[in-house]
Amino acid sequence: MSSNKCPSCGSTNIYQESANIFRCGDCFDKLPSASLYDSPPPKVYGTNQKLESFSFTKYKYIIIAVVVGWMFLGTVITSISQWINLNNTATSEEESQEIAIDPSLNNVEIQPEGEFTLLGEIPDTIGNIYFVGKFENQSESTLLMPKITVNLLAEDGTSVGKCEGYGDKNFVTKNESVSYEVLCTDAPKYHHYELLLTGTNYVAEFSRPNFTLSAINVKKVKNKGTVITGKIQNSGSTIANYTRVKCLLVGANGKTFDYGTYTWDQEDFPPQETRTFSLEFNRSKERAASYYCDADAVNQEAN
Repeated sequence: MSSNKCPSCGSTNIYQESANIFRCGDCFDKLPSASLYDSPPPKVYGTNQKLESFSFTKYKYIIIAVVVGWMFLGTVITSISQWINLNNTATSEEESQEIAIDPSLNNVEIQPEGEFTLLGEIPDTIGNIYFVGKFENQSESTLLMPKITVNLLAEDGTSVGKCEGYGDKNFVTKNESVSYEVLCTDAPKYHHYELLLTGTNYVAEFSRPNFTLSAINVKKVKNKGTVITGKIQNSGSTIANYTRVKCLLVGANGKTFDYGTYTWDQEDFPPQETRTFSLEFNRSKERAASYYCDADAVNQEAN
C-alpha cells in the first residue's frame, strides 16, 4: 500500500487531524497508523472536483431565447407606437381639414347685380337690431352662400358699426330671391345704413327640392298679432330634408316689420306630398299690407 494513499478509497488527499491521527479528505476514514504514512500535504477538501470553464454551448439556447424575446417585445412596442402616432396624425388631419372649392370650377367671390327690397329695421328690448328684407339675384351666376353686410353710417357718411349675416338659402339662382336677417348686437346710434351682398359664383351642377306654396292666408287677430297659414307641396322628384318656410310681414310703407320661420318635426318630405303650416307674428300689432314667403330644404342623402 502506498504511503500516500487511503486504503479505503485510494485518495491521496490525506490530512493530519491531530498529532497522531491522519484522516482521508475524501472518504474521511481514519487511517490505521500514522507511522505508515509520510507527512501529508496541508488539509484540502475535495481534490477530485474539476473546475469547469464557462461553456457558451451550455447556455446558448437560454441566451438565444432572451435575445429573441427582447426582439419580439421591441417589435410589439414599435408597432403600437406607430399605430398611436398614425391615429393621432389622422385625427389631427380630420380636425384641421377644410372643404376647399375646386379651383377648376373657377369659383370666385363676387358682388352680384341685384336689388334689396322690403327693408326693415326691427329693434328688440335689449339694444339689438335685426335688419330684415330680401335680395333678388339679377346676375348671370348662381350664388353660393350669399353674405349680407350691414354698414351703419353717421349723418356725415362715416361708419359707426358693421354687422354680417347670411341669406336663408345656400344657393340663389338667376332671378331668384332670398330673404335674410342680420343681427347687430348692441347697435350704436346711426343715421342711415348701406347693404352689400357678396357670394361665390357657383358654376357646377347642383340639385335641390322644388316646392309650391299655395292657399296662403293672412289674418289679423284682434288685440294680438298676425297669423299666416298655407300649404306647401314637394313638387320635385326627391325626398326633402330640413324643410322650412320663411315669411316676412310688410307694412304700408313697404318695410318689413315682422318675420318668422316654420319647420316640421318630420325630417323626410316625400315627393308630391302636401303639408300645411301656420306662423304667428307677435312683434307688432300693425296690420300687414303684404307679405313674402319662401321655402327651402336639402335633398336627402343617398344611403
